[in-house]
Amino acid sequence: MPFQITIEPLTIESFKPYGDVIQLEGNKNVIIANQGTAKRVNHVAKLENLRSGPSPALQGAKPNMCIFSSAPRPTTGGLFQVKLLERHPYSSQVFMPIHEQGVTANPDLPSYLVIVAENGSDDLPDLRTIRAFAATSTQGINYKANSWHSPMVTIGRRVDFVVLVWENGVKLQDCEEAPITPVLVDLKPSFKNLPESKI
Repeated sequence: MPFQITIEPLTIESFKPYGDVIQLEGNKNVIIANQGTAKRVNHVAKLENLRSGPSPALQGAKPNMCIFSSAPRPTTGGLFQVKLLERHPYSSQVFMPIHEQGVTANPDLPSYLVIVAENGSDDLPDLRTIRAFAATSTQGINYKANSWHSPMVTIGRRVDFVVLVWENGVKLQDCEEAPITPVLVDLKPSFKNLPESKI
């Protein structure tokens, strides 16, 4: 029987162990730019390429800015089931939402799900530490290098993201996957009017 966790709001502080939340609100180092017509926040994310130094075992990597168009995942009874986590051992990974299908109302409502876990002593996800966060369309995320996380999960509608990651085309250096004992995420505290389908 899968064990269950409850979704949490995504905040800069709560996500610090896993990476950065990219957002304007809540940042303390806002400066005014463009002759007073814009707000700017510098260094909102720590971008990492751990393959930049010489190493016979690692091939160099190049930054890949791409677009992910993520279809909504199935839920049942307000629950989402996590069966797999992944990590990028040598690169951070940024997701910044740029379009959410059919959204004309409140941009601060939850848009996608961020699921993370710490690394265990066996170099696999430690499921005792697994957490799930509700992110809005005004929030981006930056996973630290080697941080276990779920592949992108959108709920209820398609969301498009700009993604930045360093890659070299070597599968296990770019992305390592780990099947896990299923975990159920209770979405109901954050996501309302969830579509019903089988997990």
